[in-house]
Amino acid sequence: RLPGGQLITDYAGASSITAVGHAPNLFYGYKTRGVYATSAEASADGLSVGQPDGSYVALGAGDMRFVNTDATNKTIDANDRQVIGDPNPDFFGSVYTSLTWKRWTLGALFAFSEGNDVYNYTRRQLESESGYENQSLAVRNRWQMEGQKTDMPKLAWGDPAGNSRFSDRWIEDGSYIRLRTLSVGYEIPFSRGALKYIAFYLTGDNLFTFTHYMGYDPEFSSVEGPIGQGVNLMDTPQFKSLQLGVRLGL
Repeated sequence: RLPGGQLITDYAGASSITAVGHAPNLFYGYKTRGVYATSAEASADGLSVGQPDGSYVALGAGDMRFVNTDATNKTIDANDRQVIGDPNPDFFGSVYTSLTWKRWTLGALFAFSEGNDVYNYTRRQLESESGYENQSLAVRNRWQMEGQKTDMPKLAWGDPAGNSRFSDRWIEDGSYIRLRTLSVGYEIPFSRGALKYIAFYLTGDNLFTFTHYMGYDPEFSSVEGPIGQGVNLMDTPQFKSLQLGVRLGL
């Protein structure tokens, strides 16, 4: 049960909805259908966006094509928000295996997550095209002329059309499989006094990660509780490391 049946929370420019009978913390924003290539396409939809001073700006060529779910008006507003992603994985876990052959040992630990969505806050900042901030190379593909077909909207100071608002543009598949630990060892028998053996080992952490996520690392957590999960708030990625060591058996 929840007061009012649902709870909408905001974090890092994203909205999440938790409703009775549904998974918690679902991403709640706007759906898009690409970019208007021509002024005629935009005029055919006839949509506009409200401004802080109460005026309206019509969406035009080079703006995002937002889905208007409220048939009572031609305005893109909070009433047009809908569920655009689920940060909760379908399943997750790890697999460990250990192999021994003569004096050699091999151990490997894989971690995985499947079916969870991620809000790439970092990419939203680097592709907003609305201020003085540095932008990624992806904005070179932005809309610049009538009839141009692209998935990157035009550059617009202050973003009056809200092209960079929280939408499915910034939601990505966060599924991954990672080789978390790989260890190889070799033991040399050695019987002299209290020393029984010498073992050499090489251990690597976070060596490979297979994912379609465009950010640095799909495995992160910006918050401790369930509200706000799945938001990559420019978190530091996990680093790779190699350890070479010697173990003495007494």
